[in-house]
Amino acid sequence: MSSECTWSVLVMLCFILATGAHGGAVCTVRSSKGEEVLLGSSFTFSCIFNKQCTKLIFRNGTQIKYIKKNISKELSVNIENITEFNTLSCRCEGNPEPCGIDIKPGYPPDIPQNLTCVQNMNSHNVSCIWTTGRGTIIDTTCQLRVHGDLHLGYRSIMNSTGFCHSTFPIKSSVMSQLVVWLNVSNTLGIKTSGPHTINLINIVKPSMPEILNVSCSSRWCSLHIDNHSMNLVEIQYSAVNVIWDTFQNNDKSRLNISSLHPDTMYNFQIRRKINHTVGLWSDWSQPKRKKTKEEAPDKALDVWYLQELKPPESKSKCFRIFWKELNISDAKGKIQRYNISVLEQKGKSNSIIAVPPSRNQSICCYNCSVSVSAVNSEGQSPVKIIQLRLPGLHTGLLSHKPLNNHSIALFWPKFDIAGTEYVVHWYPVGNIEGIQWIRVVDTTAHITGLQPQECYQGAVTALRSSGPKMATIKGISSWQSAPEQGPDPELHWKKTESSGVAWSEIPQKKRRGCLKKYTVYLMDNLKGDIHNFSVDHPKRQYVISGLSPRQCYNLWVTAWTDAGEGPRGSVLPFCTPLDSEKMLSLVILAGGAVLLACLILLCICQFSSVHRRFLCCCQCLLPIIPDPANSKCAKTYADDQSEIKFYLDQWDSSVNEEPDNVEVEEVPYPSICTYIKSFSQESSSSDATQFTRITDIMEDYISTHGAISGGEEEDEYEKGERSLDEFEFFPSTHSPFLEPLVLTGGKLTLDVVKIDCSEFLDCT
Repeated sequence: MSSECTWSVLVMLCFILATGAHGGAVCTVRSSKGEEVLLGSSFTFSCIFNKQCTKLIFRNGTQIKYIKKNISKELSVNIENITEFNTLSCRCEGNPEPCGIDIKPGYPPDIPQNLTCVQNMNSHNVSCIWTTGRGTIIDTTCQLRVHGDLHLGYRSIMNSTGFCHSTFPIKSSVMSQLVVWLNVSNTLGIKTSGPHTINLINIVKPSMPEILNVSCSSRWCSLHIDNHSMNLVEIQYSAVNVIWDTFQNNDKSRLNISSLHPDTMYNFQIRRKINHTVGLWSDWSQPKRKKTKEEAPDKALDVWYLQELKPPESKSKCFRIFWKELNISDAKGKIQRYNISVLEQKGKSNSIIAVPPSRNQSICCYNCSVSVSAVNSEGQSPVKIIQLRLPGLHTGLLSHKPLNNHSIALFWPKFDIAGTEYVVHWYPVGNIEGIQWIRVVDTTAHITGLQPQECYQGAVTALRSSGPKMATIKGISSWQSAPEQGPDPELHWKKTESSGVAWSEIPQKKRRGCLKKYTVYLMDNLKGDIHNFSVDHPKRQYVISGLSPRQCYNLWVTAWTDAGEGPRGSVLPFCTPLDSEKMLSLVILAGGAVLLACLILLCICQFSSVHRRFLCCCQCLLPIIPDPANSKCAKTYADDQSEIKFYLDQWDSSVNEEPDNVEVEEVPYPSICTYIKSFSQESSSSDATQFTRITDIMEDYISTHGAISGGEEEDEYEKGERSLDEFEFFPSTHSPFLEPLVLTGGKLTLDVVKIDCSEFLDCT
């Protein structure tokens, strides 16, 4: 029973219970064709009310008719072309208690047909199944009657797909035939077929066999099965995800399958039958899986090569060798390695081993050939030899057009020689490892297996005895859109009126096709003006000129494909510098240079010899203090003007007291010289005493400041001279600093010891 029917029954039951609780139903309903009607038919639905009221009719809960109070107690409505389960109901306005009916559309049964009966071996029951064409939708009863059986019939219910089935016992073991009748009925009709005669020997079905074991070589397998008395066995086998192959075998002792592929996983199943003419086939056994053994590959590899940039220190040419992986049937086993042999013209050879999944190798050589072969556990494939030669460039243009999202058609003009074999290769931009190639003899090639929104580049190479010739093509794409991401700019340098900008590469997955150009946008923050500059791909830098000093800008970059412009990348703000900033940088640079020079000079002056020379040089700049006793100025002035008087306190040696302090005053005389004038605070001594003391002072002054020949002064002079000789900083052997500072002999006067700086200045 369908869910709709169950729901309707429950609803009606509630209605009935509710009506009974209130003393009777409000109305009764009826259908002109009953509750089960032919799908697509029309009928009349009527309601008979027990009292006068405003009458309402509903279809699946939706009101479809409304009649106010009248004399008639009956209300009808026509339902047309019913195609699905419906619930029709009536009620009085203001009374929630309805009455109704469920209408189920369906089909009458067809004549029973396709009767099939099976008797399992060693069983006394027979199971039969038959069909009635299409499903009836509504409840349908099936019945099978056996001739001679007193049983009235074996009943069942038709399923939703239109199948009926029934199982019944065989009364006698000596029966060889059965005669049966089939009956199918529902509320819309009854159909019967028969009699049907069944030979029991033809419906015997053996039990399902079992494969115990499978043993295989590289090309055949042998099945070991359970013991059986059947004479006919059918075997089916297939490689994984491949269509099954089937054959029959009458020899139950040997179940061998030949013509298999090496190193291939196979599934095996069997079933059996009494013989070709009697009985039914058993069910297929559970599948048994087994892999055949390996063989040495018997097909050479497909090899191609491209030129590579050679290392700076290498004098040879460099190539990248590529080869295609063998398919399962050609490999005949698991490829363990690839043997690569490089043979140069001089006879020198070099062997290289590559291990899967690697399918390429870089080689640097000069006028050489390369052989490549695949190796599995059973042996090596035939060697593929290819001559490595640099192709010449062909000026012919290549063109292409998309065929769909995964393929394009490539066209090119004929090269020099007709009938030339061409190699067409292509790979995603920036991923040479994903190279693919095909060999054609025409000037058209269909490139398949492309990824949408991916950019490819490739070439067509004509293989000729005189040398290969190649024409390249870039910007291949089956379908593309605008870039998903914009570049991120950065400022390389800036000046007052120009700046250099560069930007990053967009990730390959974000390009959505082949990039054609970039657009650099520059916005003046003061004026709001936006300028743009176009830069062709793959260039990723630009110099912006015509800028204003001390002005701020915002800069961003977008990328373009043939489908349009992508979004902008990050915004780069920057400001141009002032001219004064350049002068400031020069001043800072000059100040730094001066500071560095001073530091160097200070380090040099740390040497004691340099320090002494520097002090000697600076003595000329100090003021000369003449001796009052020896200068001509003092003598002349004393004769012409007046007598120099020094007033000193009398000092008695017998008195053990310290002398009083003496005030010394510097008295400027006319520009000739300066003398020291002393005044005693308490002057009571005579002029002679004062003169004697002055004379002693003068003699002491001369003896301590002069260098007289002989004695300790001469030793000190020689020591000073030796120390000057040890100084070798200045290269000149004749220097005014190396001569004696004071001459010996005669009376020492200020005129004698006076230093003339003119010679020193001349030396410098």
